Amino acid sequence: MVQESKSVKSWGKLLALMCASLLIVAACSSSTEEATDSGSGEDAGQTAAAAVYTPLSVAPCDLSEKKIHYLSVLKGHPTLRLWQQGFYDQANALGFGEVTIASPDEADWTKAIALGEGILATGTDGLVLGFVDPSEKDLIKRFGDAGIPAVIGHVQAKEGEYPGVIAYAAFNPAEWGAAAAEVIGENMGGTGTAAITQGGFNPVEDGVAAAFTSKMKELYPDIKVLPAVEEGFDLPSSISKIVSLLTANPDVTGAISTTGAGPVAWAGAVDETGRQVNMIGPDMTRPNMDAVRDGKILGLAAQPGYEEHQMAVDIVANAICGNPPTQFANDLPSPIVLADGLAPYFAVVDAIDARVEAEE
Repeated sequence: MVQESKSVKSWGKLLALMCASLLIVAACSSSTEEATDSGSGEDAGQTAAAAVYTPLSVAPCDLSEKKIHYLSVLKGHPTLRLWQQGFYDQANALGFGEVTIASPDEADWTKAIALGEGILATGTDGLVLGFVDPSEKDLIKRFGDAGIPAVIGHVQAKEGEYPGVIAYAAFNPAEWGAAAAEVIGENMGGTGTAAITQGGFNPVEDGVAAAFTSKMKELYPDIKVLPAVEEGFDLPSSISKIVSLLTANPDVTGAISTTGAGPVAWAGAVDETGRQVNMIGPDMTRPNMDAVRDGKILGLAAQPGYEEHQMAVDIVANAICGNPPTQFANDLPSPIVLADGLAPYFAVVDAIDARVEAEE
């Protein structure tokens, strides 16, 4: 595995789907560690981010001799590309001397830990963890013992749960579930039946579903909310399950999916059935946004993956400069975005695609 900071290399092929919250879907086949250079997309990213987080515009100290690393899994995944983009845009904006992304293509934490061991051995000044896994606890503690600040992105954690982590920058899954209920219920006219599909049954997705159900019952008591159905993470199978759900429930006119693959799956089911469903799911990936733009689904929850990792970089930078965080928990909102609000998010993925194309 080769580490080349500030270099241009292939990121591999984009993946089509996303389990946004749990990262349990395997991606490509090879394990690589890559560094990224500053590139286009920073201005577009700042525009999209402005609604939920304003990043540092000036470094808190001279970082030109400092190194910062991003460590995660599923390097080529569309959603994690957004996370990586936020990380390297902000790290380069603050003038870090070396900005490196280390990640296997698969959802393989053993390989991620091996990359982390290499980072620890060769040296770094700060670490951003794009997602996190309990198997990394010992590794992260050793970063902390070495005085290297580590910040978790995208995942809420308890203080002390991962010794060595100084803060997290994440989102509250339940908040967007409740917000989606408000929008969907209004578009349903306050009557009818709403469906819930989940990639899997787990605390994060269950929390979104529970918040959606609770808020729908509170605001729109005449809307019936069906029990959640597991759609899974295989697109053809997911579409088939949703088609079956719609066939069995002809009165469904609203829906939420709690996984990042859900918008594409629901769009496919709409194509097959010809039904119009007011559906919202997470993640501002191009396939999901295309489905909203084309009128196949209603909107998306803009889980702030880009902004979370900007914030994570800012917290690390401040810590390096002698300004430790004043709070451990940093939760950002996940606004519901409809078709008329897609432009700045398309600008971000356009910038990512242009850079990937240039690197291949």
